[in-house]
Amino acid sequence: MKYLKILATKILIVLIATSCLNKEETENKSNMENNESGYITLINPFEVPEGKLAESVTYWEACRDFLKNQPGYVSTKLHQSIKGDAKFMLINVAVWESPKAFTEASQKMAKELGVSPPEGLKANPSLYTVISE
Repeated sequence: MKYLKILATKILIVLIATSCLNKEETENKSNMENNESGYITLINPFEVPEGKLAESVTYWEACRDFLKNQPGYVSTKLHQSIKGDAKFMLINVAVWESPKAFTEASQKMAKELGVSPPEGLKANPSLYTVISE
């Protein structure tokens, strides 16, 4: 049963990464071409189950430690809401060189990380590009 849960989690991570790549590349190609830095930003708000905040941060740190050694990684920061009842208690903001770099790193992490997310943790990732400052 534990193996199935880990497998399901890994499949979810790959689907999220693939979904981000396919959707963002096709819908926002012109925005990507106009992005002066050339980088993309991953914004990933997390719905954290009650009592699972510390475990969720530990999981994020394991993911960060894996991803920061992957090609195309630039930076990441985890933000915590100051409002105790926020829908998204944690928000990850990461910078990648390209959607492809992010997707490949995410797929590799899904296969190799070996750490499961806390039960009930819901990620809502999407890739963005800066269009105005």
